[in-house]
Amino acid sequence: MSIRPHASWFPWLLFAGLTVHAALRYTILDPSFGNNDSSLLFIIIALVLWIERSSIISSLQGEGTGDLLKGSAFLAAGWLLYITGRLYPVMILEIWGLFFMAAGLVATLSPRQYLKSAFFMVVAGTVIVFIGWVAPDLFSSQLALLIASASAKIISATLFPVISDGVILYFGPYSAEVTKACSGMNSIFSLTALSVLYLRQGVKREPWHIAVLVACVLPVAMLTNLFRVIVLVLATQYIGDSFSQGLFHNASGIFVFIVALATLALIDYLLFNAYTGKQTDKTAHANNQI
Repeated sequence: MSIRPHASWFPWLLFAGLTVHAALRYTILDPSFGNNDSSLLFIIIALVLWIERSSIISSLQGEGTGDLLKGSAFLAAGWLLYITGRLYPVMILEIWGLFFMAAGLVATLSPRQYLKSAFFMVVAGTVIVFIGWVAPDLFSSQLALLIASASAKIISATLFPVISDGVILYFGPYSAEVTKACSGMNSIFSLTALSVLYLRQGVKREPWHIAVLVACVLPVAMLTNLFRVIVLVLATQYIGDSFSQGLFHNASGIFVFIVALATLALIDYLLFNAYTGKQTDKTAHANNQI
């Protein structure tokens, strides 16, 4: 089945243009690019779109119209959020608006059987915005203190003296602050939201499996972000502050996020194999008894 140009291509191209423009503005073109993890949100948007790729491909193939009423409502909400975010500006509102826009396009341009995909995009965007980006502001202070203290002790015990004073690290002629983004809370909540999205894709999992996987989010995010802080301190000490606080800072955030997500996927794989292995052993034992 080939994808041929249809009228539905134009709104998707417009959506892609808005997404790319927002991504560039809040990452590469942002003066604080090296000190924030905004790019993670755009990675999450890409992952959600990939999860629902079949509905998007269906809309591009021009296979039929969906629910015009629900699609229009999603699109209107998306435009309202996006424009409000542009005017103030508030990045998180723009991101939320993009989720609603994508849902609106799917609901309008894809067959009605894909309407659930549109609702999933809305729910996913709402969960990720509120749990993955708003909630960390309320809880990240204590975790930042813990990350700063642990990194200072590890580096001091192995390489060179580092003193932690609250969230400030002092080493050599430099000082570095473990910000909320570096504390891991953004990754923790984003990974929690992504774990829910990930579970949607796979085979049916037992409740204990899901509980263990979600419980692993906190230690995985903490350890990967602790590693990130240590690497940034070493880069500052041996290469320079301008290097560690520039592109390298943001790239390291993306890297540890991907590592954390891959670690969760590995844990999920091991848990699933352990469970299916036990089930196979029980089946084989029962067959032997017969």
